[in-house]
Amino acid sequence: MDVSPTNAATPPPPAASSAFDANKDRFKELTSAVLDQSGKLSEEQRVQAYQDLHTMAVSGQLRGMSEDDRKVYENASTGSDIGKRSQQLQTAYIQSVDVARQAGGAKAALSAALSSYDALSSSDQNVLFKTGINAADRTGKTPYADVQGWRDNINAQQQMLSYMQSSGALDAGGVLKSDVAASKSAEDPTFAAATKLSQVKDNNSAAWTQAVLSLFKVNSPTDKVNLSDDAKKIVGDVPASTSRGYTEGSLASKKV
Repeated sequence: MDVSPTNAATPPPPAASSAFDANKDRFKELTSAVLDQSGKLSEEQRVQAYQDLHTMAVSGQLRGMSEDDRKVYENASTGSDIGKRSQQLQTAYIQSVDVARQAGGAKAALSAALSSYDALSSSDQNVLFKTGINAADRTGKTPYADVQGWRDNINAQQQMLSYMQSSGALDAGGVLKSDVAASKSAEDPTFAAATKLSQVKDNNSAAWTQAVLSLFKVNSPTDKVNLSDDAKKIVGDVPASTSRGYTEGSLASKKV
């Protein structure tokens, strides 16, 4: 005999869990570290916590947080001593690079990026690099493996920019002349490879950096370009067309 009630109410479905629910413990751990004033944590630990908290935010791991939790996040990200210091350092860094760019173009901007960073104390360098220069993007990935990786990338951008400027294939506005580029590419394999690399959008990646540095370390009288495997992959993946052309300054990223 069926004795179940015929008009029993259907139970509501369980509330959908948010990304924040799955990461709430980690969120509390990181915000507590950033806001810690007890002296138990080193500055390095607090800066790392700030970087990790930023990564969670931009990659969507904090979606669904409550208003109270949002206030905690804002306090840690902008109201903390680490957050305020980060913003001050980033503002000064960006202004220095922009002033140099306006005065001397992309080459000056690249030099200013390094000189501005090198002028800071080791502590400020660490804060600027981890919370600004090497802040994660929306995928949760940081642009560089470490400070040396960033320096290598700046060097690669400087090498590329100097080469393209001295090639004679740029117009007065710093844009690659497609007809001249096509002719030079047919005659010079180094120029052809450099042109393709100059059109790669992700010019902050370690692979692009390595490809450019490998290319410009070549010193062969036979004009043979001995690229590494990574360099060969990048050069091979880029279309040979120079229709878009190279624009002077496009290699100097303003992102911080």
